[in-house]
Amino acid sequence: MDIATFYPQHPTLQQHIEYYYFLRAGSPDFQTTYYAFPNIAVPVSLHRSALYEINEQHTRVQAVKHGTPAALIQRSFQTPLLVKLQGPIDKITICFKPAGISYFLTQPFCEIAPADSQAFTGWTQLPAYHRLLNSFFATDDNQERVSLLEDFLAAIYTSTPEHTLTEQAVNWLMDFTEDLSIEEIANRLNLSTRSLNRLFQKHLSISPVAWKKIARFRHSLKNKLFNAQFKKLTEIGYASNFYDQAYFIKVYNKLTGSNPTAFFNSVEKLADDNLIFRFVKE
Repeated sequence: MDIATFYPQHPTLQQHIEYYYFLRAGSPDFQTTYYAFPNIAVPVSLHRSALYEINEQHTRVQAVKHGTPAALIQRSFQTPLLVKLQGPIDKITICFKPAGISYFLTQPFCEIAPADSQAFTGWTQLPAYHRLLNSFFATDDNQERVSLLEDFLAAIYTSTPEHTLTEQAVNWLMDFTEDLSIEEIANRLNLSTRSLNRLFQKHLSISPVAWKKIARFRHSLKNKLFNAQFKKLTEIGYASNFYDQAYFIKVYNKLTGSNPTAFFNSVEKLADDNLIFRFVKE
């Protein structure tokens, strides 16, 4: 399995996309199974030729020869997602920043991603998208692929006041130095909490409360794995505004299926340390 990571070059795309990663496996006998964990980023994966099976907490992708491209998307899910890849996989995953994908859709995100994982249909009505897929998978050069993809994304980019409003709310929720409540953020945006909830459901397909819990989890995960100043679980929890240690452990049990210590000891970092997976031995 070969993974290569690239970062957006287009200035506009840099605002809304974290990174891209390519995953290739040449062998028809290739297979890997892993758990992905709740994330505030939104991944869209484009496969060269694949069949897929999606259940509530399990996604299986089987690469096939001489088939058609497949596109999958995940929203901010709230329990571990089991993923199985099989065959000669050739895919790119676009990891959008929180609320970032809405700038590249003509439909509300909640209509595109009503479930945790599903086929991605947000661009299928665009002739330019089908031209992209043809040219994209006609070359094996990753840099050329990124250039083609960025040309397409830049061409379909749109911005609305609702996009900006949602992004501002998201940025405040991710500010762990200030730790604003949902009510305080709604007030800053001159919205009721009910209106803020509707905004999140429309553009993130999740409530602000649930999204904030995932944001805290990812912040604590980053501090544990990449910030040497945090040694103890209590320090990690407090830095991400988990002021109750029992609640901190409860959140980890729900979002990862295990307590924090067991979780940190079981995961692996990939794609320039952007991906945190727990692989399942076959």
